[in-house]
This record gives sequence, structure tokens and C-alpha cells, in this order.
Amino acid sequence: MKRALAVKLALQGYAYKAIENILNVSQGYISKWKKRFIKQGIQGIRLGYKGAKTKLTKEEEEETIKWLLCQEYWDLSELEIYLIEEYDVVFESKESYYKIYRKAKITRQKAEKVNPRKDEEKVKQRNEEIKQILEEHREEIESGKLMVYAIDECHLMGEDIVGEAWGKSKERVEIPINNYKDRQTYYGALNLLEPDLILEKYTRGNGENTVKFLESLQSKNAGKRLLIFWDGVRHHTGENMKNFLGEQNEGLAKSEWKITCELFAPYAPEENPVEAIWFQLKNLLRRFYRFGKNFKIINFLFEFFAKYNLFKFPNLKRFDAFSQLI
Repeated sequence: MKRALAVKLALQGYAYKAIENILNVSQGYISKWKKRFIKQGIQGIRLGYKGAKTKLTKEEEEETIKWLLCQEYWDLSELEIYLIEEYDVVFESKESYYKIYRKAKITRQKAEKVNPRKDEEKVKQRNEEIKQILEEHREEIESGKLMVYAIDECHLMGEDIVGEAWGKSKERVEIPINNYKDRQTYYGALNLLEPDLILEKYTRGNGENTVKFLESLQSKNAGKRLLIFWDGVRHHTGENMKNFLGEQNEGLAKSEWKITCELFAPYAPEENPVEAIWFQLKNLLRRFYRFGKNFKIINFLFEFFAKYNLFKFPNLKRFDAFSQLI
């Protein structure tokens, strides 16, 4: 009955995904019995049917690998359907499907997020502009009159401690988290000439707290001017910041501004070296997941790793905008 229903719904134009949810069957199952019915009618989906082949010939395997390499994305159910429709083959275990993936040199990876709005040409152009800005201020930077910082915020959450971990193959590694939505915002300022990270925590990232962080940064660099590089989020460019910068730089020539803020290219967070530090600190948290019994401890560990510099400072030669700074 389930085979017949799967075939009927497929022939009526239902999406395989919908049928999968309705009948609790795989998409390969649907494709297999639809093909049987088209070829042999009702007789092809009776319970007495012996089923498909369970092996590929060498030539069929080679053709399958060629087909895989031509795809833009890979999914096990797609491979399952392909083998059924092309070669009438259904493997007895999923390992056989994985083996074909390995032969095609396709591996399971953690996907990386990218922003489709990112424009590589604009990134390149902005990095050249930043290089020029730094070159124009080289004398002041080298004399220590102008301090150069990259600034970014990190929003630490309870679930950030969850990652890959070693465990027994038949037992799932479980990490207890009382509330995975617990959240703490950190502001970080990286001195681009010396290996120094200034870290402060705030209730959230907003205009008011951004001004407070810059005031704190000023107090740590008394008598010196600041050149800041950061992204264009609203609280970096909003009314609070405009008013603050207006007060700080009022009546001064641009070359004498107490604080100058420059933006990275839009939609390109990886251009900010502070991002590399957040990445390392969160990876350290995941390595020490067994100590993170609650969010208070997770916060403590994060701050401990940062305070004692238990990470590698980013190599600025790998950041195009700052490659000539050191």
C-alpha cells in the first residue's frame, strides 16, 4: 500500500519532499517504485518483486563519479535516486554510497557562510584606500602620536561552547547547556602595531556602549590621537557616534582630529583581523567544553583566554589592507 501511495502521489505531481514527509519514506524509495510502476505496472510494485541490483559494475561506478563531479551540490538522496533511475541499483548500506563519494574525492565538510552582496572589487579598492591612509600617517604612527586600532564586537552565546568532540563511536557526546540563548557582548580593540588586545564587556552592542568603549580606549591612550578601523554597522555610524565624534573633533583640522574612524569594505568581516581572534577564542572554548557547566563559567573562560593572550595574534601580512603596516 505504501509503495502504491508513493507512486500515485508522485504521478499526481507531488514533490518528492512532500511525499517523504507524508509517508515517512526516502526520496530514493519513491523514485525506485515509480520507475518500477512505469516499466511493469502493478506487478512491478508487488511485495513478491525481488528488487534491484545491489552492486555497480566498474563502468557504472566510473560514470557515477563523473556525474557527481558535474553537480553543484551533493546530497545522499540525490545519489540514491540517480543510481536507481540510471542503473537500477540500491545499495544494502549507506557505507556503499559514502564509498563512492570518497572515490570522487567529495568529503563532508562544515559549510562556511558567505555574503552574496560582497563585492570583491570593492574590497580590493577599499583595501588600497586603507593602505594609502596608513601611508599618509606613517610618520605619526611610527612616532606613537597616532594609535591604530581595529575594533569589532563579539556576541558570545551559551551554544558557542558546542562543537566537535572525541567520544565513543556508539555514544553521542552531550554538552549540558541550561540556556543556549544566554548572551554576552564583548568589544575588542586590536593594536595593529603591538600584540595587544583590549577587551571589555557590555550588555549589548549599541551606540551608547560603542561611545563608552571609545572613551575607555582614549583613557588608555592619553594625549594620543586614535585611528579606528571597523565595519559599517549602525551603531558605528549612527547618531551617538556622530555626536561623539563631533564633540571630540570640533574646531580641529582633519589632520588633528582626536579620533578618526574608517570603514572596511561592506559585507567583508574577514578583512578585520579581530574576527580571527574571536574565531580562536571560541575554538578554545569548544576544546574546554567539559568545564563550561554554565554560562558564567563560559564567560570566565572566554575572558581568561583573552586576558592571558592564549591565542595567536593575527599575522597582518595576510590582511591586504595592513600588509605594509609592519
